Amino acid sequence: GNRWLVGWSFGTDLALMHGLDPSVQGAILLSPPLRFSRDEHLDAWAESGKPVVALVPEFDDYLRPAEAKERFARIPQAEVVGVEGAKHLWVGEPAVRRVLDEIVARVAPAAYPLPTRLP
Repeated sequence: GNRWLVGWSFGTDLALMHGLDPSVQGAILLSPPLRFSRDEHLDAWAESGKPVVALVPEFDDYLRPAEAKERFARIPQAEVVGVEGAKHLWVGEPAVRRVLDEIVARVAPAAYPLPTRLP
């Protein structure tokens, strides 16, 4: 099925460390700090070929886009999306809309972009 893991902050480390399951199609990582994930975890995702999408805020407290690109280079299919102006917590607009749109674009592309107004 269409089962994706979505993790935020510490949850992204949990997804990378423990989420590589046959039923999981891919992982979407919001503000990944990569504090607990080791090379072996990243290598396992690389070998799986499953998509990994990391949404990395420009002003993240732990890992910013340039460093994230270097760290995620261990996973050739990983897509690192740097988000201008965003911070670790993704508070407010347009950060929230961007995160939701990025998730929907991968999980349910027919519903992308999400509507911004009620009909």
